[in-house]
Amino acid sequence: MIERAIVLAAGFGKRVLPLTNITPKPLLKINNVSLLENTLNFLKKFGVTNFAINTHHLGDQIISFAENNKNKYDIKIFTEKNILGTGGGIRNALDFFQDKPFISINSDTIWSDQYLLPLKNLYNNFTKHNANSGLLMIKKENSFDKTLKGDFTIKSEPFLFRQPGDANNLIFTGCQIVNPILLKNKKKENFSIQPVWDEAIADKKMVGEVAQNIFYHVTDLQIYEKLKQLDLIH
Repeated sequence: MIERAIVLAAGFGKRVLPLTNITPKPLLKINNVSLLENTLNFLKKFGVTNFAINTHHLGDQIISFAENNKNKYDIKIFTEKNILGTGGGIRNALDFFQDKPFISINSDTIWSDQYLLPLKNLYNNFTKHNANSGLLMIKKENSFDKTLKGDFTIKSEPFLFRQPGDANNLIFTGCQIVNPILLKNKKKENFSIQPVWDEAIADKKMVGEVAQNIFYHVTDLQIYEKLKQLDLIH
């Protein structure tokens, strides 16, 4: 299975201002557990043993978290002096993954055990089809935040593609399996993962798996306040 993962934690968290003026979004808490810790615990249950975390905005707090929890998690910090984006941040840490498939994950989704089996199924399809990218998806109607738009569609299982406009019915959860080949020829600079995904779709190298549970995601301050009222993280 997969032993290494990167948690993307360098963003500014602008949609949850003013909280992120003093606290990086991954360290916001629900039920007194930070989003970052919830993410790391989920990955541990899946079998991940080595963690990369990229930092930029209020990065010292993420570094302190790693130091204070070094007995629980084997973490390597990748500090970005200049923010590198959703693609560049992963590319910057590529050597950490030793040329083996790895997980890239966002901490602003509320990860639960309900995602473990879908992630295992995604890994199986990723391997079976020799994919370069595998995305864990959720049905748009299963999103707690009803304002979120769809990102992808599956027409011929398990391959993902994008339809124009608002026709896509699947939302990306923030968890993906990556073959290092996907990013190896990219420069270490600020870039979005989106064009890279489009290349993988064109090459039929991107697969998806749809989880059936409710999608809880810290989209903005209003949603965060609502999620804090629910018994989601233990």
